[in-house]
Amino acid sequence: MKLAFTSLAYPELTLSEVLERTRRFGFDGLELRVADDGQHLKPMYPVPRQELELIKSSGVRLSNLAGYASFAMPNDQERARNEETLRTLILIARELEAPGVRVYGGRVIDDVDKAAERIITSLNRVADFAEDNGVVIMMETHDDWVKAVNLRKLLNGLDGRIGILLDFANVVAAGENLDNVLELVKDRVKHVHVKNFKLVNGKIRYTTPDDSAGLVPIRRVIDYLRGIGFNGYLSVEWEKKWHPELEPGDEVLPKYLSYLRALINA
Repeated sequence: MKLAFTSLAYPELTLSEVLERTRRFGFDGLELRVADDGQHLKPMYPVPRQELELIKSSGVRLSNLAGYASFAMPNDQERARNEETLRTLILIARELEAPGVRVYGGRVIDDVDKAAERIITSLNRVADFAEDNGVVIMMETHDDWVKAVNLRKLLNGLDGRIGILLDFANVVAAGENLDNVLELVKDRVKHVHVKNFKLVNGKIRYTTPDDSAGLVPIRRVIDYLRGIGFNGYLSVEWEKKWHPELEPGDEVLPKYLSYLRALINA
């Protein structure tokens, strides 16, 4: 298994500074967020020359692109726009030699079965395009799709080339049975988000991996991943972009790196 972190950890830094942290800390790769706000790359193809040359010359491998396309919505035009965004992300990934693109299922706002069918239709429609460009589409366990009963509806219809980005902390936070979800997605896991949290006054507070009050069984999941032969990236998702009160990435990421390196080398 290889180790990366998401650029969500550094909303205050430039792309160049994030790449420098990747090298300095000793991570194997970087999960690069690609979003309309331009932190740290916009979903534009071709990739602007400055960013392209910066990434290529850095020597940093990209573990994947963290995009924001989602497909559960009932609005056909909006879903078509998201499909086009996904195609753009796939082309960017090919240009930057990133093996995969993260997508979301999206929140269910009407009916789970209908939402699942819409996601299946959209992702399956883009599956050939992704394969032709050497990129894997990876849907994250997020929103309503952390639940095994909902995931099963998706996996029964999704093209076998569509992978899963496993965020097991999201599963724990939702109160779902983690073992059931792991067993369900084990043949499709392409990338894994790692984070730990505890509850403070009933609210989630993200923590270092070895926090004694942490509720996420990181060691157990890594042992499980080893057992199924997973050899992709474990990516630390320190969400300072969304939670500015969190400790700086410079303080926390080296702790995750050390902790995870010890586990995967055990």
